[in-house]
Amino acid sequence: MTFTMRRARLVVAAGLFVLALLAGCGSSGSSAESQAGPIDSSLSGDEVASLTEEAFYWGLNIAGYYELRHVFTQMDGTPAYRGVNRMMPQLTLFDAKTRYATTVNASTLYNGGAFDTSSEPIVVQTGAVTDGRYWSVQAQDQNVNTFFKVGSQFTGNAPQRYLIVGPNWHGDLPAGFAGTEIVRATSDSFTLATRVGVTTRDEADLAAARATVAGVLAAPLSLWSANGGQVPPLDRQPKVKGEYRTFPRMDQISDIGKSMTAIDYLQLLSLSINDPSVTRRTDSVKETQTLERLSRLGLREGTIFDPEQVSDEQKARIDEGFARARRTAKEAFEKSQIDMNGWRLQSSLFFDDVDYVAKAGADDVAWGTPVPYQSHTIAYVFDDSEGRTLDGGNRYTMTFDMNKLPPTTEFWELPVYDSAGYFIDNPINRYSVTSELLKAGQYSVVGGKLTFYLQPEPPADPEQARNWLPIAGGDRFQLAARFYGPTSGLIDGSYPMPGIVRAP
Repeated sequence: MTFTMRRARLVVAAGLFVLALLAGCGSSGSSAESQAGPIDSSLSGDEVASLTEEAFYWGLNIAGYYELRHVFTQMDGTPAYRGVNRMMPQLTLFDAKTRYATTVNASTLYNGGAFDTSSEPIVVQTGAVTDGRYWSVQAQDQNVNTFFKVGSQFTGNAPQRYLIVGPNWHGDLPAGFAGTEIVRATSDSFTLATRVGVTTRDEADLAAARATVAGVLAAPLSLWSANGGQVPPLDRQPKVKGEYRTFPRMDQISDIGKSMTAIDYLQLLSLSINDPSVTRRTDSVKETQTLERLSRLGLREGTIFDPEQVSDEQKARIDEGFARARRTAKEAFEKSQIDMNGWRLQSSLFFDDVDYVAKAGADDVAWGTPVPYQSHTIAYVFDDSEGRTLDGGNRYTMTFDMNKLPPTTEFWELPVYDSAGYFIDNPINRYSVTSELLKAGQYSVVGGKLTFYLQPEPPADPEQARNWLPIAGGDRFQLAARFYGPTSGLIDGSYPMPGIVRAP
């Protein structure tokens, strides 16, 4: 069966950690801006639809970032809110109770935030990681450009510190920072996402992972300086609400893939274009020319798109262009995947940053993708080895040759999800299988083969039951494998990933 993106309900971890900005950095309005967003009256209906389509391709990642930042910096009173320029660790693994994000993993703890360097730099500080576990801290701007990567794969396990400065910042750097510790952000507004791997998942392992993830701290330079050249503990950092411009429906569209309308989208894009902290690229002729065309749709600096100024006919054509763009982008994203023995591998090795259409397709299902292949790659599967949709009414096996396990420098994880992309509730609280648990001896290996059993009920054989990966009867299911520290075959798609075989 053809891979279709309607079946991929993905939210990458990076999108879980878009946090807020420095107090006072947000723009709440300007007297120089018009509050009406008039569409050029000379545009035909077809031109309105066409420009909406182009706006979707160019700016979906930017608009998605703007909405995610709102969720984490301005929706106080919600579980995701954490304030401005402030990390917030997650100290438990995701499980079936997690219903605010789809296709999450069950192998890492997280710590994250969104930061704004408009006023001053940010200091990032990590502790020593002495037990060999995987950890990383990565920063992405609104264009999904990962400009900062540190951790076990990249910079080793000693204590580290970094100073992240904004693209337009000028000032005196604090004494003592080496050139390798000073990072110039590609935008004043960006996310930081920390991932820390778990191994055996016993109490000692989880305690060590929690200490590592909580040991990643970040704060504005002024707080670092006032604390004697150290980032203060989280409980001594102020939780400051962001002050970014909003419109009334933003609290209702946090899951933009499900709830965002075409008019919502144009409003988000308009706010993004008029937010000085969302630093635009000035070296892209394609982007400059695209923005010149989109100005006729009311998307331009100095103008805030106002849906009250849009006629019913124009709204209908906006909806038409939006729907057409979403279909086309998903098709383009599908074509950008690499067929890996029936699995669909997403690798940034073949990614074109100015292929707006495929990039929009990726961001429509998972903001923050593709992740850099130097970090990890992801592979999706929705069909069995015969091309039939994976269905919980059947039983399946997936068998690895122990001599041909997924080639990674860090670890791999195979999570399973229901048709909506959520973990499946089960009596043993098992949502994935991992190479770390294999190394810990928790799975049965017979004759050099590692076979996992995907079925609603546990296998009757006790040895097979050790390798049970629960699915839900009466529902479709899917997998989204993660390969942390992938090597060649998991980057170019040449690794022979085993198929999902349906039992007779």
